[in-house]
Amino acid sequence: MRSLFTRRRASLAAASLTALLAGGAALAATPGVDEPPLPGTPRALEVPSFQEARLPNGVRVIVAERHALPLVSVALYLHLGAAADPSGRAGLAALTNDLRTKGAVVDGQRLDATQIARQAEALGSSLDSATDWRGSALTMTVAKPKLDAATALMAGSLLHPTLAAGELDRLKQQTSDSLKLSLSDPMALAGLTARRAWWGGSVYGGAVTPASLARIGRTDVQAFARQQLRPELATLVITGDVTLAQAKALAQRHLGSWKPNRMALPQPRNEAAAPQTPTTVLINLPGAGQSGVVVMAPAVPYDSPDRRVAQVAGAVLGGGYSARLNQEVRIKRGLSYGAGAGLDFQPVGGVLSARTQTNNTTAGQVVQLMRDEIVRMGQELPADEELEARKAALVGGYGRQVETTGGLAAVALDLIGRDRPLSDAQTHVPEIQAVTAVQVRDYAAKQWSLMALRTVVVGDMAKAAEGLKPVADKPLTLDAKDLDLESATLVKAR
Repeated sequence: MRSLFTRRRASLAAASLTALLAGGAALAATPGVDEPPLPGTPRALEVPSFQEARLPNGVRVIVAERHALPLVSVALYLHLGAAADPSGRAGLAALTNDLRTKGAVVDGQRLDATQIARQAEALGSSLDSATDWRGSALTMTVAKPKLDAATALMAGSLLHPTLAAGELDRLKQQTSDSLKLSLSDPMALAGLTARRAWWGGSVYGGAVTPASLARIGRTDVQAFARQQLRPELATLVITGDVTLAQAKALAQRHLGSWKPNRMALPQPRNEAAAPQTPTTVLINLPGAGQSGVVVMAPAVPYDSPDRRVAQVAGAVLGGGYSARLNQEVRIKRGLSYGAGAGLDFQPVGGVLSARTQTNNTTAGQVVQLMRDEIVRMGQELPADEELEARKAALVGGYGRQVETTGGLAAVALDLIGRDRPLSDAQTHVPEIQAVTAVQVRDYAAKQWSLMALRTVVVGDMAKAAEGLKPVADKPLTLDAKDLDLESATLVKAR
């Protein structure tokens, strides 16, 4: 009886297991349960149109309406940035703009840095500053009922900053400490060196250094602030739950009394690239655990008709995990945790920078791989699947950006800074999608020859130098302590 019972129990268990497996198989076929849900219907990307107006004093007002939520992003932009930094004082524009958030007279009340931060927090936001080559901006994102108060805080900070000496000293010290950390990191130092090596004596080769910061005094900051403060250089951007009429009334209330003057508008520097170093630069950073590698190739100016082709070509080369550089360097060979490429467009030209970090002993191998991949772009067509994946990544990134009010404001600021039509926001995606494989190959063939490439490696040369010999023909080799990022030659004067 016991044996029969055991056999029956085993038979029932087997039958139950069979049923369970069969049921599991049916269940696993149910999307959203044991399988990912089925893709939804693709949604067309909708980019709101920008509308604009001007105040009598010249202030530009730009609005993108999005009324789904009572939320607005506000940016107050001055069209003069780091390209106007005086020689030897790189960082002046950024310091000046950052100081606007550290003390100002707002609605007749003198506020210090803590009080400005508290007022911004009371509005559910923060007052942020950002500076690039083309301009400086103050930004906030608030609920619509807080829009007037946020604009008042931003306008006061822009027009009436105190530019306190103590705050300037503190900012300089904080920035200098951060830079010292970057200068000890092989990848960060390779990026800074590569910029100077590519652009040479151009303003776009400039890098903020502890030495350039030390030269900046309060009188420099005050002079730069006066130079920037022209209503003709100012733009108020508001995106979200607002109309153009409301934005214009708001701008008139807070910026309308700002008086223009008859002086000529300041002009930023705009020199073309003028390299003054060999095509390969090796920086010895003793004790560095790894080497930072940057290989650079030419790119077109932002206004070029080929700018979208350049973006797609850059994305195919190094725009994501499945892009070519990461495939070759990381996935196939395990020489790095990741490799990619980025584009820097300027009015007088641009540069593509392929970057990665690797063991010192494999730096030469990685340089060769990256050069080969860049040149190969001009020798064969990208596969249809590869091209479509990279274009989809670019479109998806842009779509995620314009989905937020802050991202939409950033799009407007970029177009303003580049003096581009605001309608570029609507044509961006169709232009990306229209790029063909033939255009990508032909662009790369024209721009990315082996002779056009420049390379920077920063690492422990006691370990890296031997492997770099096959790829470094007559390089400039420097110890990091002898590197001068303010010099077009990279060499400290003796």
